[in-house]
Amino acid sequence: MLTDYEVRQLTLRLFTQKSERDLQRKVGASQISDPCTYHLAQALISSKEEYVKYWLGGKLGTATHMYLEDAIERADLEQFPELTGAKVEEKIFLGEIEGYGKINSKPDLVLIEHNHLIDWKTSTRDKSRKLQKMIDDPSGKDSASAYTIKKYVAQTQLYAWGLNRSGTRIDNLSLVFINRDGTTEADVWSHTFEYSEEFAQSMWDRLVNVWSALQESRDLELFDRDPECFKCRVGI
Repeated sequence: MLTDYEVRQLTLRLFTQKSERDLQRKVGASQISDPCTYHLAQALISSKEEYVKYWLGGKLGTATHMYLEDAIERADLEQFPELTGAKVEEKIFLGEIEGYGKINSKPDLVLIEHNHLIDWKTSTRDKSRKLQKMIDDPSGKDSASAYTIKKYVAQTQLYAWGLNRSGTRIDNLSLVFINRDGTTEADVWSHTFEYSEEFAQSMWDRLVNVWSALQESRDLELFDRDPECFKCRVGI
């Protein structure tokens, strides 16, 4: 018989197995979109894995994504006509930087016939309320929520930028938030907005500029930290 400790350790080891995303060595849209320039620079030059104490929420988020991907695969298109021709977690090419290499990413869901991209985000009820309030009133003073929204919007804009450049037209984007501690349909909500080529290009140009600066100096302290960056606050 296994002890309580052994059962717990088995569960933890299963949770912490390396996924394809964990083994990713080059930056993708989720890193490029980070408002914290310090951590973008760090991601560009560091291949070492960062230990993050608060990892369980991310694992539950991955499980939610896997469930939705499986649900799409099993879906009857007569009942879900929106999914006709949909692309799920398919790798797209964002661009190439001399001296760094090709940069790819995987958007969650691309509805080809609707020129629409969807990105799923897991959250909590408390955080969701704050995010919704910030979206409804961008002039609000919740800088932490503003940071998160800015990052998520930039990430999806970069996905759309890569798709449009490759010939897959994307006009609109949606962030769909799913509360991990939710209990009803009210715990799933979405925010839809238009694609902006200008904004996406500015995010790519920022990436190129940070990489160019790193060729002059690898001193990360030369790059600005964002006061609302969670990693900066916990000392990563």
